[in-house]
Amino acid sequence: MSSPLDTVFGLPTHVLIVHATVVFIPLAVIGAVLIVVRRSLIHPLGWVTVAGAGLGTAAAWLSRGSGEQLASRVGFPEPHVEYGNALPLHATIFFALVLAYWLVARGVPGNRSRPWWLVGLGVIVILGSFGVVLSTIITGHSGAEATWGAIIENTRPGQVPPQ
Repeated sequence: MSSPLDTVFGLPTHVLIVHATVVFIPLAVIGAVLIVVRRSLIHPLGWVTVAGAGLGTAAAWLSRGSGEQLASRVGFPEPHVEYGNALPLHATIFFALVLAYWLVARGVPGNRSRPWWLVGLGVIVILGSFGVVLSTIITGHSGAEATWGAIIENTRPGQVPPQ
């Protein structure tokens, strides 16, 4: 019997888990930008954004572990391994930033101006948002390239590759 990070129902767990990563992280990024830019959204959208960032971070760590299991079967595709090792760290930093911002900003009344340090933290959250979504895109693209690049390069539309 294989590890749950190796296969699920006969399929590599990695190709299933990465979908959670590439859905939750970008959704959390959209939420993070919205709660920073629109103060009125901190209460209705803040906790959902934090939860999405947490789920995306957990999925990134699980993707890394399942990717290691898959690599032990098929080899270690560089540079995808490097990007895949970095993404969970980027996601963790993003989660910490969003959580910190939400915990502080939800206590500042909407009729008051934001303190300079909270505005600064909001700018850092937005920069972190762009960073983690860029990391997600680069990691996903490098994985797709490692999986499909040679097949696409050696075929043309309408041609079935040899088995």
